[in-house]
Amino acid sequence: MPLKNLLFLLLVSFSLFAQPKREFRGVWIANVGNVDWPSTKGLSAARQQQELIDLLDMIQRRGLNAVFFQIRNACDAVYESKLEPWSEWLTGQQGQSPGYDPLAFMIQECRKRNLEIHAWMNPYRAVTDIRTASLASNHVAKVRPDVLLSYGPLRILDPGRPEVRSFVTRVVMDVVRRYDVDGIHFDDYFYPYPQTGVTLNDNATFAEHNRGFTNRADWRRDNVNLLIESVADSLRRVKPWVKFGVSPFGIWKNRSSSAEGSNSRGFEAYSGNFADARKWIQEGWVDYIAPQVYWSMGNGSANYTHLVPWWSENVSEQHLYIGHGVYKVNSDANWRRPMEVSNQIRYNRTFANVHGSILFSAKTLRNNPNQLCDILCQEVYQSPALVPAMPWKSTTPPPVPTDLETELNDNNTITLTWSYPYTPTSERDKARYFVVYRSINKASIDLRTGLSIRAIVVNEAGKNTFTFTDLQVTPGTKYNYTISAFNRLHNESKPTDVVSISTTQRAVEVVEEAPKPILPLASQLQAPITPHEEPTEAIAAAEEEKEEAEPETTETPATESEELLEVFPNPFNQQIDIRYRLTEATEVSLYVYDSHGTRVGALVVNKPQEVGTYSVKFNGQFLSEGAYYARLMAGPVQKTVKMVLKR
Repeated sequence: MPLKNLLFLLLVSFSLFAQPKREFRGVWIANVGNVDWPSTKGLSAARQQQELIDLLDMIQRRGLNAVFFQIRNACDAVYESKLEPWSEWLTGQQGQSPGYDPLAFMIQECRKRNLEIHAWMNPYRAVTDIRTASLASNHVAKVRPDVLLSYGPLRILDPGRPEVRSFVTRVVMDVVRRYDVDGIHFDDYFYPYPQTGVTLNDNATFAEHNRGFTNRADWRRDNVNLLIESVADSLRRVKPWVKFGVSPFGIWKNRSSSAEGSNSRGFEAYSGNFADARKWIQEGWVDYIAPQVYWSMGNGSANYTHLVPWWSENVSEQHLYIGHGVYKVNSDANWRRPMEVSNQIRYNRTFANVHGSILFSAKTLRNNPNQLCDILCQEVYQSPALVPAMPWKSTTPPPVPTDLETELNDNNTITLTWSYPYTPTSERDKARYFVVYRSINKASIDLRTGLSIRAIVVNEAGKNTFTFTDLQVTPGTKYNYTISAFNRLHNESKPTDVVSISTTQRAVEVVEEAPKPILPLASQLQAPITPHEEPTEAIAAAEEEKEEAEPETTETPATESEELLEVFPNPFNQQIDIRYRLTEATEVSLYVYDSHGTRVGALVVNKPQEVGTYSVKFNGQFLSEGAYYARLMAGPVQKTVKMVLKR
């Protein structure tokens, strides 16, 4: 194996089970065209609200921690505004109130679920199609048509006019002053994407407001730069804790255009819609950049594995979140690979400068094509993750929670109680949520990994005492807990002292059947990604070398013995029984891998189990003949057994 490929394999292998404690996991919720919400125009307020609740519940279950809620599509508003009319996508008529304030409602519901909410705004688009638009009387196209540019049926605010920059900044700050949003987010629509045979005529604006520029392209880029700078400066003066970020097209420049560009062949945001994201990063105007890297691993023109390294190299001080085009799942051979998106996220984790991902869009997560979300939850989002902190905004942590106590309930569950009697001195210092960490038996609590996070508890206004009941416990087991507080910028307090408690022992032997693997087609699991200490190609080769010296397992049922992990029958034709024995209560994971180290089954994932013998059936109906490996991780104990599938 080439050294470069081996290094990639080892890096990604290490990241597979390394569940990050901090990772940005966002999703876009598009309003325009009723893409994600509401499902159609004209729904009642109650129905719209229920759809939002259902979406947020789904997003929370999927392990995400942030939403990008589109509130301004085309100089309209998905919130109460005196500057722009209500969006037509709510009621079917621009300017008509839906009977409630969707943004206020969304903020309230996101707070309940500890989801960050970023207000997603399109800065320039005014009318998507002037031929079919039914505009409210107070829409900018009616009130100030002189500040618009035409591009076919599209109308945009003229980026070159100073009053446009002032107006857009005013709209942004109106939202920031009146709503408790966590961030302001611009998408990739600045100057229009080029169309054959269509010309953007901004000659008059260039003549009047060129500011000494003689090159039209440089002037257009500077127009966008001035808006980005204006918004950034205004946010930091009024509410410095509010984040500002942009999601540009995924290619800044190709290497064929500039030595500083990426190894790609495609549309360039720099010259195509005059978005110089690299400059915004260098100037520190944005807190994060979220390039839309909507291509697959192995794409011939814009390879995901070429673009992510480029962005990582060009973002060092701010946060980098990669935008994933999950809407493309099943669109071609690469996007039909069940592990494509999970492997992209694993790849991201090999770069220190990549702080997370944003998925486009919520509808795709809801529809779960090709088991996308099931795989994400099993492969990369097994544990909760906290939003990464932004130290340039603040590093001040909130105070430590006090009076942590535990109580064993009659049903053998554990209730934690703690106090938080502090009055914050500023908005940034307010504790927004608490994290409950847990370890089992003699293990110390590792505060560096998401695997130690047992729960996230929201700090409700007006409360000083908080409780959490741990239902995922097993009899005869010692549990260790500690708690820390986090403010809105996700700075963490020191943890409380560790408290320990044991559940009541119940001596039983358990035999249970785990769910069948959700990844049946091993031939589709393309990427050579393995967990660390799992059967990689090297380990698999070593197993092959030992094969002749090892007696083959006889086809008799596994019995109670000193064996930790046994399989029967072996070889197997379709279904095999995997048995393991636990001598102490612990958290258990059981996975199956092929000879290349690709995971083909997740049978038990981080499940607390008590002392006893367990039986799990693995179905290889859709797998190819060959060697497979069952890997058991039971606390500090790890065991691998080889299985042979024969038809």
